Amino acid sequence: MESSGSFVAQVATVALTAAALGWLYRAKGAELPQTSDGRNFYGTKIQFRAVGIVGGAFFTVLLIWSWLDLHRPDVVLISITVVFWAMGLWLASGSVITDQAGLTKRVLWYSHSFRWSEITEIRLPKKQAGGIELRAGSRKLLIDFRFNALRHLLDEIERHTGLKAIKNAS
Repeated sequence: MESSGSFVAQVATVALTAAALGWLYRAKGAELPQTSDGRNFYGTKIQFRAVGIVGGAFFTVLLIWSWLDLHRPDVVLISITVVFWAMGLWLASGSVITDQAGLTKRVLWYSHSFRWSEITEIRLPKKQAGGIELRAGSRKLLIDFRFNALRHLLDEIERHTGLKAIKNAS
């Protein structure tokens, strides 16, 4: 009987993962950024925040359950939990902020800024469907599909830089 419960748990995990990925793929997000004091704030879509937080919580519960069942910490499970928590935090966090001087992308562990005058090229890469890649000489910055109002952000970047995006760049 225990193996049928384990099988059901595995099927449920795969089904929930597939449902979460489908929900993320269809995520639309806000059409306009939040605006305050001449700055535009482009946050992550609510779906990405939810999946990141729920995914981290799921692996924490799994770790605690395993710990109680085994009566000792399992190094492999602790490592997997830490990795999934880090991925969940990355998925759930981040923002792009624009103002008259330029833009700043912030994620969990770094912040990267470009002044409008530094940007030499705007690309819309095939590999990052819905993403925007900015280049300033040899430096580049990828703004991925997790963020709200990417169409508005692209329009804002083109307006400030006077450049047009290169579509389907590799």
